[in-house]
Amino acid sequence: MKRIVSSIAGLAALAACESLGAPQTSAAVEEQPRVERSAADAALAAQGLAPAVSVIPQSGLQAQTLARDECGLFLWSKTQPDRLIFFQRAASGQARMIIADETVDAVQTANRGGIFGQFMTEQVFLTPSGQQVLVTFEPGEELQGGQRIDDGRLTITAEEGWRTVIPVLGVSACKP
Repeated sequence: MKRIVSSIAGLAALAACESLGAPQTSAAVEEQPRVERSAADAALAAQGLAPAVSVIPQSGLQAQTLARDECGLFLWSKTQPDRLIFFQRAASGQARMIIADETVDAVQTANRGGIFGQFMTEQVFLTPSGQQVLVTFEPGEELQGGQRIDDGRLTITAEEGWRTVIPVLGVSACKP
């Protein structure tokens, strides 16, 4: 009985040291950082709903290069700082883009609108996670070896129906 009482007293003392901020051993569980919620997110959570997942890129694609006699479509976000968020090789049927800071390769599912060099002014892509990306733009000033895009947008539609529109600018360019 004396052993049980002294064991309980020892455990209580250890628990008190732990709660007073005694140094933790390497086997201790790390605390997770506290995630701040906006008032809107808190209101949604109170209703049992989750906020929409942000698909707006906070980073950009790595440098993209073209092979000889190849053309590409390069789109940058109209934000500060601007970031390369979309790249497509002509006649590839695919595009590389940044969605929610993840680089994804999407497959083209529709190609319509006006002819813009080797591209069309309205294209639809499907990402591996099921998001639909509509790329639309207005052709701008012609450049040596390409053409400018002063006004365009990427409209990303998540499976749940949320839509995010990202204004873009860009260029279509060919490497001789």
